[in-house]
Amino acid sequence: MFETRQMDDVTVIRGVGELSRAELASMARVAAQVRELGRTVVIDLKRVTHLHYAGAALLKAIPGLRAAGANRYVRDLVHAGGAGGHVEMFQDVEDAIRAA
Repeated sequence: MFETRQMDDVTVIRGVGELSRAELASMARVAAQVRELGRTVVIDLKRVTHLHYAGAALLKAIPGLRAAGANRYVRDLVHAGGAGGHVEMFQDVEDAIRAA
């Protein structure tokens, strides 16, 4: 499950629990649309317990995408899906928002 929240010039997409490939595809679609509008997008992975690594691969096609709060296991799945070198990872959402 995920929810999207608009904050000033930043959009935060917050994932919760286990994210399927379909959910990650939906998140990637939302993130891409928002990035096309020139907004900063942060995917909050703090409450994510598992994600489909092939779905994580969809995130690498979104330039400038930021992720925050992922535990080691979730971070490893993002890397296993091939998005690790494309998605900038931060400790928390606030750090990701403040990053230049």
